[in-house]
This record gives sequence, C-alpha cells and structure tokens, in this order.
Amino acid sequence: MDGILLNKKIGIIGGGITGLIVGIFLAKKGHEVSIFEKNTLLSETSSKTTKLLHGGLRYLENFHFNEVKNGLNDRTWWLEHFPKQTRKLEIIIPFTNIFSSALIKSFFGIKLYEFLAGSKNLGKSSISKQIKHDHFVLKDKYKTYLSFFDGSMDDYSLGKELISLAKKLNIEILEFNEVKNFDTQGTIDKNHFDKIILAVGPWSKILLEQNNIKSKKDIDYIKGSHLIINRKLESGLMFTGICKSRYIFALPYRDHTLLGTTEEKVTHPEFPKISKNESKYLIDSFNQILRKPILKKEIIFSYSGVRPLIKSKDNFHKSSRDFFIQENDSLLTIFGGKWTTSPSIARKIVTMI
Repeated sequence: MDGILLNKKIGIIGGGITGLIVGIFLAKKGHEVSIFEKNTLLSETSSKTTKLLHGGLRYLENFHFNEVKNGLNDRTWWLEHFPKQTRKLEIIIPFTNIFSSALIKSFFGIKLYEFLAGSKNLGKSSISKQIKHDHFVLKDKYKTYLSFFDGSMDDYSLGKELISLAKKLNIEILEFNEVKNFDTQGTIDKNHFDKIILAVGPWSKILLEQNNIKSKKDIDYIKGSHLIINRKLESGLMFTGICKSRYIFALPYRDHTLLGTTEEKVTHPEFPKISKNESKYLIDSFNQILRKPILKKEIIFSYSGVRPLIKSKDNFHKSSRDFFIQENDSLLTIFGGKWTTSPSIARKIVTMI
C-alpha cells in the first residue's frame, strides 16, 4: 500500500564494525536482521586499528575535503552516543624549530581540520614550548610543540557495548558461520532474504568473484601493524617516521602505549602478521625523538590488520578512505570505509533498502 513501509528480512554477511553498525541501524528501523560471521564479531580487521575516531587529518594533503568532513561528523556521532567508551584526546606534534616549514604546513592543515569540524570541533589547537610527559621524554632538540584534539576509543569495551545493543534489538547473531554461497536474488546458503548486505572488508571482491558476481571495484590490501609497549602516555604523539612519507602515532591505550601504524601492500588479506622490518621501523622511528629509547623487552603485544582501500590511479598512500556501495538486485556490497565512518555507511544502506 502507498505510504506504508514494509519491514524486510535482511541478511548481513560479515560481523565486523561495518556489518554490526549497519545491522543496528536497520534493526532500529524495524527490519529483521541476521548477521553471519565466520569467526566472532569484531575479531578481524575491526579489532586491529589505531583506536582513533578521526576525520583523517593527513587526507587533507590529497584534497579529500568531503571525506574528512564526513569523517569528522561521524567522529561526533561516536563521542555523543558512546561517551563511556570514547573520549577526546590531545595529540602533540614535536618540531625542532618554530619557524620550520613543516610546522607551518601542519599548523594550517590542523586549522583547516578544525574549520571542517565546525561547531563539533573538540578543542583549539595551539603552539607551545612546554610539554609534560612523565614516561615519554623527548630529545632536547624538540623545542616546539603543536597540539590538537581528535577522538579516541577503547575498541574492546565499545565493541562489547555494540554487541549488547545488537542483542537488545533482537539481531540474530550467527558466529562461526562462514558463508560461501550467496546470490543477487537474496539467497544465503539456501536461506532467503529480501536484501543481502556483503560487509566483509578486504574480502568483498574475493567473495563476489567466488560467487560469479562481477566486482565494480578493485581493492588494495594494505597491512597496518602496531606495537603495544609497557610505557604510559597521557597525550598522543604524532610525527613522521623514518620513511618520511606518513605520520605515525604513539597513543595512550589503557595503561600502555600503542605505536603505529605501518602501511605495507600485501597480495591477500588472510592471516596478517607484523614483520621484523615493521617492528624495527616503528621502534627506530620513535627512538629518533625519544631521550630514553624503546627496548625490545618493553614490547608486550603486537598485531596487524588489513585495510581494504578502493584502488585508485594514485599511489595507495594517496588513496581515498571513502566507501562505495555496489548494488546487484537484492545484493548490496560495501567497499572501503573504516571504523569511524561506519555510521555514514549505515545511513546510506538504510536509504537503499
């Protein structure tokens, strides 16, 4: 009947952050949602991030302004809806000279970042000659510090809260249930749905092709590795690593410090592991700026995840972190995206059901 919205039966393949948030948004609209996950919810790429909720400051270098603005809007959504599991975090960038071109470039980039955040900006950036770090003392040559604010999360506690919310919404969670067969007409392993949503991160193109469905996008598989070390940090640190092509972070994570991330192109998304070279790169990069070097014995944990970046003509370092949704009859396939922007993906999916 005209004007009446009929609730639909939705099957979501993939229980990472994107599949889970999409499921929550759809269930809140009254749809009947089932999530199929080959392992446990949030156990793959979604659990192996840098723990930031951000618009992507460095994406401004490639003029991805809309992408950054949308990410900042989603950052606000996370901070407002989950205040116990998220917080604003001061991040400090050290410089050797207040008149350096790098500082001037970073300052104007951060001011643009704040402008794009608008009324939802988390705090005013500043330049200072003093910094307090009880356990992370920088070398004497770093005399100037640029600070700004971004979002941070405890992804473990936030994940538990999201799973609890999904259960309250009566979402059917089917863990250890690997889907191999699906089609564009709504069938998942002989079960019929009004819509299927493929939300499997780096596996999207692979699973489409295994089911004889043409993928409209190519994917770059980018491994990002992190170290957890036994030092405590109150604020975050951000600076260029040895390779100088990207920023890396030292971030407070519970009572320890997270170092990351790397960017290494791999040929397949399965079983990523940090390499000796990546570990050495992270430690050597930080030891460039620290008065007290990090020792190997301080490493208490390491992890790696594979980010699915939509392939572009540019070097993958410059690729957009935006998302794309491919529609094939009753099948919607999600490409790209990240933890921060999963609400934007979910809002778009809701309009396509």
